[in-house]
Amino acid sequence: MTTHFADRLATAVMRRESQIVVGLDPHPQSVAGGLAGAEDLCRRVIATVAPAAVAVKIQIACFERYGAEGWAAWQRLAAFAADAGLLVIADAKRGDIGLTSQAYAAALLDGPVDALTVNPMMGDDAVAPFIARAAQTGRGVFVLVRTSNPGAALLQDVELADGRLWHQLLADEVSRWGAELVGESGLSSVGAVVGATVPEHLVDLRARMPQQPLLLPGAGAQGGRPEDLAAAFANHPAGGLVTASRSIMFADRPQEAAEDLRSRVQAVL
Repeated sequence: MTTHFADRLATAVMRRESQIVVGLDPHPQSVAGGLAGAEDLCRRVIATVAPAAVAVKIQIACFERYGAEGWAAWQRLAAFAADAGLLVIADAKRGDIGLTSQAYAAALLDGPVDALTVNPMMGDDAVAPFIARAAQTGRGVFVLVRTSNPGAALLQDVELADGRLWHQLLADEVSRWGAELVGESGLSSVGAVVGATVPEHLVDLRARMPQQPLLLPGAGAQGGRPEDLAAAFANHPAGGLVTASRSIMFADRPQEAAEDLRSRVQAVL
């Protein structure tokens, strides 16, 4: 998989006419049957929503809890999604330093995975191994910048000595880290995670990260609204990837839920 990730993403968005990412979060509290039940549900969701989506985002923790069998299961799901024509984002939020990040990158930026979420908490030396691996293998990384969870403001909105908020500093760094990985599409393989639940930050963050694809979790059950996300697509139709998990996975008709979300996103382009 040596083709540039952002170019693959841009091509897939245009071909499938979709910016929808379906999150696969089969937590045991919501899915009966243990690992087998989780894998079966995810397969059915993938098969159902594939026509309306451009990618799936697999929450790795939901499978890692089952040990080696769980690891094998999520990789099978990734291959199944890839066979359905979908890009695959591994939502693992890894981030450590030196050899540890190199090991995480080798383990996760391989096989049928197209991109990985990365936690920049420990600084640029924690992120660098993931970016290097992504560059070598034609994959992408999405760095956490301003997340969708209610507690994010505690740290991510802290004002720094230079007047920027912490998440603004992260955005500026992500733009710098991704500058050498911009493809023919004009997008970088180094993207950012920005919650759909905080659209008030989008205009500023898009200006700070003009070449970054933005992974926008929190649409649906968390309250994010596609109608508020237009700024994400200001520079490119593939500049935003609207992610919904529970509102699609557990809908009575997942395909209709995905199609509705796709239509709402297309309306703001």
